[in-house]
Amino acid sequence: MRITTHIPDALARDAKIMAENEKKSVSSIIAEALSRYITENRKKRLGKKVLEIAGKVRVSPEVHKELERGRRDSDDRA
Repeated sequence: MRITTHIPDALARDAKIMAENEKKSVSSIIAEALSRYITENRKKRLGKKVLEIAGKVRVSPEVHKELERGRRDSDDRA
């Protein structure tokens, strides 16, 4: 899929240099970075959900469902 975006010149230069050094396309460098960003945000949200659920007196069975859902989502992106 093609997406057009604007990034600061310095960041674009760094992405180009990294792509050249790693013998990859700038698109693949940006896709990898975005994938990591999305995965980290999902992990943070999952962690907050787990802490909210675990903060109850009894640990709800939902904890295991949420953890499994997070693992599946993470594996789908890998």
